[in-house]
Amino acid sequence: MELWLCIMLVGLGFVAIFVEFFVPAGGLVGFAGVAAMAVGIGFAYHDHGSIAGTLLLLLALVGTPASLVIGFKIFPHTFIGKRLILSQSQQPEQGYTASSSAKYEALLGKDGVTVSPLRPAGMVRIGSEKFSVVTEGEMIDTGKTVKVVAVEGNRIVVRELPPPSAPA
Repeated sequence: MELWLCIMLVGLGFVAIFVEFFVPAGGLVGFAGVAAMAVGIGFAYHDHGSIAGTLLLLLALVGTPASLVIGFKIFPHTFIGKRLILSQSQQPEQGYTASSSAKYEALLGKDGVTVSPLRPAGMVRIGSEKFSVVTEGEMIDTGKTVKVVAVEGNRIVVRELPPPSAPA
């Protein structure tokens, strides 16, 4: 195989590995890129000797991370990058909120009863509604009383309340 074809295979590998970050292909594009690099380097060793093969191997080892860093710096400013990457952020101060965050915020400090075991996630009934919640790490059995201690977006964090003491 001609040396320029070996170099093209390594270059094609760079492009395929970069494209892997943007195309949901389950790793197939990246694998194809690594395979193209391996074939190009293998043919360079076989057909052109150890110097050409070693130079292409070094190019692949140094060039892959370098091309990824340069690509991620340049790509957002290209025609395609400007259309794929969101350039605005959606801040709560500008009126952007999750659809149910206000409903969940109202739960802060309320008590509920576990409907399922919390290991550490599960279901709790607060009032007449069921909510998916998480604990602070501990496991809580079904039927225990819990209190909402934090609400982070749509994540509700609860803590088990001690059982009421029996009257003396």
